[in-house]
Amino acid sequence: MATKPRRVAQSLTNKIYLLLRNEILSCRIRPGAELSEGTLAERYNTSKTPVREALSKLRAEGLVQSFPRRGYQVAHVTFQDMNELFEVRNMLEGRAAELASQNISEGDAKKLEELANILYDSSEHVSVENFVQANRSFHEGIARASGNNRLFHMVIQVLDELQRFFVIGAQNRDISDETKDLHIQIVDALKAHDPVEARRIMILHNTITQRGLLSALTESQNSSIHFMPVLDPVG
Repeated sequence: MATKPRRVAQSLTNKIYLLLRNEILSCRIRPGAELSEGTLAERYNTSKTPVREALSKLRAEGLVQSFPRRGYQVAHVTFQDMNELFEVRNMLEGRAAELASQNISEGDAKKLEELANILYDSSEHVSVENFVQANRSFHEGIARASGNNRLFHMVIQVLDELQRFFVIGAQNRDISDETKDLHIQIVDALKAHDPVEARRIMILHNTITQRGLLSALTESQNSSIHFMPVLDPVG
């Protein structure tokens, strides 16, 4: 009989974990925001235990930090994090593009073309979120088309860690046309089954994205980074 309550508790912990994780990755809860078990427990109408367990999982992922007698804080984003992640991203996605050019189906290429044509309005949070998700789906689709399952999951991990940078970048500068043009060039290389060109354009795309993010973050370094409306305070 004890198994069912344990499963319910695990399910609740996972639900809170996923909700918080999404709010952090979408920057609805800002980098540096203070989090308290009590306030979060009230928000989710639960006890502190599943909240504490969810925060522990997020801490293990590096998304939150804990401090004695103070509580929790959403991890800040740093230039070093971004540069290290893009270095890894280029290695992984460059290879994924090469493999995908040899394996991609007509149907998968069509889906990528549809995703490449999604634009956004930087003043509307939902529009930004939809664009960031479409961008993620585009890159996930190429990694999946590589046919290498381990490579796919490694790309997913890097995209997760870069998600907040993508949101910040999309909110602070209009990258619609730039992203669309490069995504279409990548799809063209994949459809042509040209691994050299697919790799080249993928790395070019990622490098331009990295430079744009660096510029956006540098410009806002001496002031608050522009975030869209956030949730009620949680600290």
